[in-house]
Parts: sequence; C-alpha cells; structure tokens
Amino acid sequence: MSGYSYSKRHSHAHKKSWVFILGALLVSTLVYISHSQAETAKTKAYAADYTANYNGMDIDLHHQLEMLPSGQYQETSTANSVFGKIAETAVFDIDDQGNIVPEKYSYKRSILGVSNHEKQFFNWSGNQLTYEKNKKSSEVLLTAGTLDMMTHKLQLRRDLAAGRTQLSYSVMARKKTKTYDYEIIGKEILTTSLGPLNTTKLRRVVKAGKKRETTIWLADDWEYLIVKLSHQDDGESHQLKISQGHINGKNIVPLSKPIGDKL
Repeated sequence: MSGYSYSKRHSHAHKKSWVFILGALLVSTLVYISHSQAETAKTKAYAADYTANYNGMDIDLHHQLEMLPSGQYQETSTANSVFGKIAETAVFDIDDQGNIVPEKYSYKRSILGVSNHEKQFFNWSGNQLTYEKNKKSSEVLLTAGTLDMMTHKLQLRRDLAAGRTQLSYSVMARKKTKTYDYEIIGKEILTTSLGPLNTTKLRRVVKAGKKRETTIWLADDWEYLIVKLSHQDDGESHQLKISQGHINGKNIVPLSKPIGDKL
C-alpha cells in the first residue's frame, strides 16, 4: 500500500472485505476422496495453484492433500496477498467403514498486522470438541457425523462420486454446529488456462433474501479438483481460477477432443 494514504475507517472496511473474500475462496475449495473403502485406502495426493483478483488486488492460493507418516491425512489451503495471509489445515482419519473422522482443524490469518488463530480438537471417545481461539479455550458437545469446514467438502466429493444428489452436512464452525447445503446445477465443458475440462457445476445454497452466491466448477476427470469458483456478494464479483495442478504426480491436462460447450 506504499504511496497511498487511507483513513482508519476506509482501511478497516477494506480489511473486512479482504478477510471475507479470501475466507470465501478458502472455505469453498473442494477435493475428492473415493467412496469405496478400497479406493479410499489409495487416496491420491494432489497439489494445485490458483489465481484470484479482488478489486484489483492479486491473490495467490495453494491447496494440497497428503498422507502423514502417522497414516492420517492432512489437507492444507493457503492464500497470500500484499495485505496478509490466511491458512487452513485439517487432519483426519478414515475408519474401517470408509467414514471421514476429523481429528483437528486450524484456521489462522494475519491481515494488516492483526492476527487471529482458531483451533478445533475432536474428542470422539468423549463426544466433545475443544475450541481454542487466541489461546482461550472452551468445550462443546460433539455429535456423531459432524465434520469441520474442510472435511465436509471431502464428504461432498464422496457423495457426488456415489451419485447422491442430497448434499447437506453438519459442520462445526467456530464451536457452533451449522448446516451447509449444496445443489448440483449440471455438467459443463469449461475453458480454463489449462484448456477445456469436463466439470460438475455446483452452487452453495443460502437463505432466501441473501444476495450472496457461490458457484463452483470441479474437474470430473481429475479427482473432482476445483478449477473455478465465482463469488458474488452485494453487487461485487470475484473469481478464483486454477493455474496448475497435479494428482499423484500427474499433471492435469485438458480434453484432447472437446465437443461443444455443454455436456
């Protein structure tokens, strides 16, 4: 921001807008895990980079999924801008029945010199969640099947792979249980910087009267990795687009012979 002078009020408003859109981009990011137990055991590592622009401000995002030495899975998402950084991390297991079992979740942001760090620890044996924010902790009841902000999107991918159309999830967000709903819009051959890709198009369902809308495109042939996200809120529009990615070391490549614009 060198060379510019902002009032305190304007700076605060810009900071809130930056946090909102960057957070929306992160929490809207999806990754696929196979529905069957056999395939789940072979969950493929992935990494992808994205570019976004918000009111002339460039944002770089990186997402990846990896298996830890412990045998657990870890998904991370990071977003960087001249204003700061936001990072999400989720560590989870997959049980013998193929269910995702969250272990811990972390959300950390540092924007314009102000930091915030939130953590969630899932105690399934005691049906209790420990929530920490800036070193202060509290405990809340944890019900079976509850997911976190990242793992509920993993479950979404598995449900789509299984052909399910009812996409509703119980999510622990800031020590409160919320319901996240999604609907399938359809299939589309989407033109990306990598070339044309087969995609599934989704929309996040929000309450009637809300002016906020998030639409997501996921690559059908590439483990349903997100390739584009469009977010609209109160007349403003922001987009996230993939720039490069690989699944289990294999680079994402476009369709060799795309036909038409729609599937």
